[in-house]
Amino acid sequence: MAHRLQIPPAVGDPIEERLARLEARLAHLERGKSPGLARRPSPAEADALEAKLGTYWLSRIGILSLITGVAMLIITYFGSLGPFVRVGVGYAMAAVVAWAGLRLARTHKHLGEIVFGGGLAIGYFVTYALHFVGALRVVDNEPIGVGLVAIVIAVIVAIAHRMRSETVAGIALFLGLHTGMLSEVTALSLIATTLLAAGAGFFLAVNRWVIVPLSTVVAVYSTHAVLAMGAGVSPEVRAAFIAVDFALFTAALLIGPATATRSLVVLGLLNWLGALVLGGVTIASVSREALFASACGFAVVLAALAGIAHLRRAAREIVRLQLGLAFVTAGLAGPVELVGWPLIAGWLALAVIATWIARRADPRFAVLALLLVLASYGEVWLVHGGALAVLACVLVMVAVERGHADASGSPVRGFAIAAVALGLLQLALAAMPAGYHTVGWVSAAVVLFVLGFALHVVRYRWAGFAVLGLTACRLLAVELPTFSPNQRIVTFVLAGAALLVVSYAYTRRAR
Repeated sequence: MAHRLQIPPAVGDPIEERLARLEARLAHLERGKSPGLARRPSPAEADALEAKLGTYWLSRIGILSLITGVAMLIITYFGSLGPFVRVGVGYAMAAVVAWAGLRLARTHKHLGEIVFGGGLAIGYFVTYALHFVGALRVVDNEPIGVGLVAIVIAVIVAIAHRMRSETVAGIALFLGLHTGMLSEVTALSLIATTLLAAGAGFFLAVNRWVIVPLSTVVAVYSTHAVLAMGAGVSPEVRAAFIAVDFALFTAALLIGPATATRSLVVLGLLNWLGALVLGGVTIASVSREALFASACGFAVVLAALAGIAHLRRAAREIVRLQLGLAFVTAGLAGPVELVGWPLIAGWLALAVIATWIARRADPRFAVLALLLVLASYGEVWLVHGGALAVLACVLVMVAVERGHADASGSPVRGFAIAAVALGLLQLALAAMPAGYHTVGWVSAAVVLFVLGFALHVVRYRWAGFAVLGLTACRLLAVELPTFSPNQRIVTFVLAGAALLVVSYAYTRRAR
């Protein structure tokens, strides 16, 4: 009996203990899901973030700072050295940094590869400076200077490809572009930039390394931006190099298997944005006519790239990205040279095509169509295009709403219906004579009710109620005190008749 009373208390009731643990776990989960309470990071998450900052970002920032300082050292002091001394010391520095990276990679692979890539970048800059940096020039022959740079880039590509190291490739190419911008950027240095872009394109097409071209595309177009702020290079030459760089990145994007689709989409977007902005600034310095023609041609090229991507069975996101960018480019090209009816007609035509694509392939193109029609509204308002132009915009907006293939509760459809109501109000102002705008607004509400009943879409009818409320506020607060007796009679009679007609329709529907 005494032996039984000595049972350890830790055994307890297992069911009660489990219930207590479950309640505590449930309370913890509910606190984590509550939108009003900010979840504090756990110690493990904080340690992971600290390790990420210390190992990934500090290493890259450190090598960027180191190589920048070395490049500035070379530019500042190597000019006073003899030609053979400056070349020997420069390559010796590159060899020391690369050797240190290889030694470090034996125990710390990631950090060692970053340092090794920095050594390759120093070697590239020393070779680049042999001809492209005036104070350090040793090679006066342009073809030989360009050939030496091409050889060094080929060596970097070969080494990184053999090592199968995306880190070495990305660090070396990015730092090569960065150090090149520390010196004077000229037309010849654009050749070196294009060669580096070709190296990044190789890694994307062959190894499908996305981070390398992502960093390279930023550095390449940054070089073009630096050149655009300077002088001495003709706009035609700058535009030609921008076109070549865009073609290199785009070709690499379309070649090879479709992996890391999101990163490829970001790359394609950055490539388009850089070519559009920098190319547009460059060509705008020539003439508006040249800018308009180039933008239209760029839109055609993007559409053709979408077709090529489709034929090559590329990822759907890539195809739709190129096609969407073609629409955006064409829409932006219009205001450069067109105004009034030609511009409105062009935007509405693009909206109709985008609506068809939204219906057949991708509902997101309805957003483009919606924006194009809204832009047409704005153009009508700016140039006072008249009732016919407003009516065309309203009809296309109805087509956008009807052509949207997504569910009826889509926000795009809601915005489209609101835009239809806005267009009808604008149409009433353009078509009705002064003093009878209220009648026009009531008529717009009736049209919305008719559309709502005919298409079985409740949002049109709610838009009609909203227009009626807005009309009542306008009538009582603004127009009624200024009306003549005849205007008051006509307004109230026609408005009352219209409201009775709508009420009759609701009565029949209720029955």
